[in-house]
Amino acid sequence: MVVKMRFGLLFTLAASLFLAACSAPKATRRTATSEPPSVPQPYVRLISDSNTVQLQIASRKFFSTRGKRPFIWLTGVSHIGEPKYFAALQHHLDGQTLVLFEGINDLRATKTWSDADTNREVDHVQSGDSQKKLSSLQVSMAETLGLAFQLEAIDYRRPNFFNSDLSIQQIREIIAQTGGGESFESLVQMMEGGSWLDAIFQVVFQFLSTSPKLRGLSKLALMETIGEIQGDPAQIQMLPPQLKQLLDALIARRNQRVVADLKLQLALMTPSNSIAVFYGTGHMRDLEARLKELGYRPAEQRWFTAFSVDMAATGISETEHQFVRGFIQREFQQPANKEKL
Repeated sequence: MVVKMRFGLLFTLAASLFLAACSAPKATRRTATSEPPSVPQPYVRLISDSNTVQLQIASRKFFSTRGKRPFIWLTGVSHIGEPKYFAALQHHLDGQTLVLFEGINDLRATKTWSDADTNREVDHVQSGDSQKKLSSLQVSMAETLGLAFQLEAIDYRRPNFFNSDLSIQQIREIIAQTGGGESFESLVQMMEGGSWLDAIFQVVFQFLSTSPKLRGLSKLALMETIGEIQGDPAQIQMLPPQLKQLLDALIARRNQRVVADLKLQLALMTPSNSIAVFYGTGHMRDLEARLKELGYRPAEQRWFTAFSVDMAATGISETEHQFVRGFIQREFQQPANKEKL
């Protein structure tokens, strides 16, 4: 069992890092709304009790200190989660006047919002060919763990959803500028399926799916991985410096686009309106700093449970849980240049 556990953890760690570097729930619970601290805090946390471990992602509300302007919600997201998690997120986003969401497209049209513009056409990240390019690897990983994939679980066709991201050409220019093109392109090609690595992952996914305990341990490893890096792949110490530089640059440039869109939309909206920025958790700390430069301060926050593991139901002991946690922590303490077995 120890050999199987270590194999499963190694695979889950590799898959987690692979998915994170390429990116871009028990009944779902939200904790009581609370005042967030003044110092920017993580948008990811792990909650444990005697039987259950939960991965929770924050949505943080900001108010303007420069006169009456719309509220802004920075809504982080886990790219895989339980269907109830995405249903709760959808309800939260549907309650906002405007949602600016991430999604790299072939073309990016600049659109504005206004009360009168009710019949506008909306850019959708999932329309046309882009829907066919959903990563088979991410979908397979989600299905193996009994979870859903964000791009399939969230309805981006809502009239208040607007794409706020860079184009593929802009992304390629950033990659060329940082010199990280070859490694990044290789990762993207693997993610699209059909590669030898994708075939290996599919075999291992089938292996993990045969045992509820192995699925549970894999979910725990994924939770601990996300918690260790606080949802930000650029914080992975074992990343090659070139890839880390690329991830930092991508986050900064994509966040610049979001803030530019925010400024444009804020000029068109009334104080009674609200905007949600719906992005991966790795973007949130930088976005929060940029909001503060615009005169926005945190007001409250909500925590959404992305997914959880019932250790009693899956037969996982506390000793095994601590083994998983220690394994992940040791792996992330390794320097980038250390040879891995």
